[in-house]
Amino acid sequence: MDDAAQSTPETRTRVKLPPDPYGFGDARPKRGRRPLIIVGAIVVLFVTVALVNRSTHHSSGTSATGQTGQTGTNATTGASSNANGSAGSPVGSATGPVTSPIQGSGLPSGTADSIPIGYPHSAQGAQSAAANYVSAYGSATMVHADARHKLVNAIADPAIASTLQSQLDATFTAANTSFGLTADGTAPPGQTFVARAAPIGVTLVNDDGNSATVAVWTVSLSGLAGDGSTHPVAEAWSTITVTLHWTQGDWKWVSFTSVDGPVPTSGQQIPSTGQALQNAVNQFGGLRYAR
Repeated sequence: MDDAAQSTPETRTRVKLPPDPYGFGDARPKRGRRPLIIVGAIVVLFVTVALVNRSTHHSSGTSATGQTGQTGTNATTGASSNANGSAGSPVGSATGPVTSPIQGSGLPSGTADSIPIGYPHSAQGAQSAAANYVSAYGSATMVHADARHKLVNAIADPAIASTLQSQLDATFTAANTSFGLTADGTAPPGQTFVARAAPIGVTLVNDDGNSATVAVWTVSLSGLAGDGSTHPVAEAWSTITVTLHWTQGDWKWVSFTSVDGPVPTSGQQIPSTGQALQNAVNQFGGLRYAR
C-alpha cells in the first residue's frame, strides 16, 4: 500500500439517533427556576406538616411516638437519597408481591364533613383509610382554618388532634404566604388556588392490629390557576408513609413522613395555560380513593 493511500483522511458517516427519554443533557427539556420554586412550595404542604407531627408525638408520650419520631428523622434527612425510590422508600423497595385493588373489602361506611370515615378493622381497611386521608390532607381545604379544623377532627387520632390543630395553624399561615394567599386562604382576584393529592398505589408496611403503617405513592398538584399567576400549578411525586391507630372503632391518622418519588419521565406534553387549568379545576371535582 503506497503512502498516499495511507495519508487519505478516514471518511465517517454520522447517524443522528432519537433522543433518549431516560437520558440527561440536551435530550431532556430545560427547566427554569420557577417550577423548582413551585415544587418546593408543594413540599411545604407535606414535609413541614410532617415536622409538626414529629414534634407533636414527641410530647404525646404514646406508644406510637417512638416509631413516629424515628421515621420523621428519616423523612427530613433522607429525602435526597430516596428521590429515586431506592432504600428507604417503601414503594421502591417493597419485597412482597405486587398488590392489586381489592374491591369492597376496605371501603368506608360513612363520612364526616365530606371526609370518608368508618373503615373496617383490617389490613384492607387501613390501606383504604391511608389513601383517602392522604387525598384529604393534600387538598385545598387545608389552607382554610375552619375547614382544616373539621378535617383534622374527622381523621386524626383524638389523642393528638388538639395539639396538632394549633401547630397546623402556624404551619399553614406560612404556607398561605408562600402561595400568595391571604391569611384565611383566599386566592388573589381572578385566580384559583389548587391543591390535590391523587394516590397512585398503596402498600402495607406494617399492621399489628392496633396500629398500621401504609405507604402511599402520590402525585400532587399545587399552585395558583388563572391568568397572570405567579405560582403556576405544578406536579410533585412523592411516597407518603402514614401511621394509623385503631381507636373509637376506626383507623385514625397519627402521623406521616414524606420522601420524593418515584418520579416518572415527564416533560413530554405542552403545559396548558393558566386559564385552561382554572377551567379544569372548576369543571372536574376532586375524588377520594379507596382500596
